[in-house]
Amino acid sequence: MRSTAILTALVGLSACAGEGALDAPRVGSVDLTAPKTTIAVGEAVQLSAFARDVNGLAITNAKFTYTSSASAVVNVNASGRAIGVAPGAATITATSSGFVSPPLAIGVTAGSVAAVVTMQANTFTPSQLTIRVGQTVLFDFPADQHNVIFAARTGKPADIPTTAGQAVTRTFGTAGTFPFDCTLHPGMSGQVIVNP
Repeated sequence: MRSTAILTALVGLSACAGEGALDAPRVGSVDLTAPKTTIAVGEAVQLSAFARDVNGLAITNAKFTYTSSASAVVNVNASGRAIGVAPGAATITATSSGFVSPPLAIGVTAGSVAAVVTMQANTFTPSQLTIRVGQTVLFDFPADQHNVIFAARTGKPADIPTTAGQAVTRTFGTAGTFPFDCTLHPGMSGQVIVNP
């Protein structure tokens, strides 16, 4: 009798667990849009991803991962913020529960910014770049906090204090090599080489 009661309880728990699994909507398709598909170097756009279930209904709590076909041209972070890094073109996709959106093409034109340094996984990307005197570099800060502290050199630009979720520019008016570090994350280093 006791064995039967335990077995009945276990079957009931399994059924409840199964019902919960059935209640979770299954992704059937993913779409990705952008407010504009041509941006300048240093310009950012917020992408919007949408998931629909197998019946075509919107899934409001879907999670997405974003991928760029050429992160050296268009870099996209975990929240879907894309920034133009260099002139050219790239395609971005969003993925949810194994379903991938159709690729979204983003073109990047030359702008007033000569180069962009992005920060992901406690790494400056690129860690080394070359520009000319008088050109500007944009440092794109993610949601995580970082700083940019330049080594003591004649003509170095002002340091960038601890920052998150912003883009900050620095113009290099003197030729030379300018190393920099994020002092919040040991080993996170880079350098700007400025040619005459």
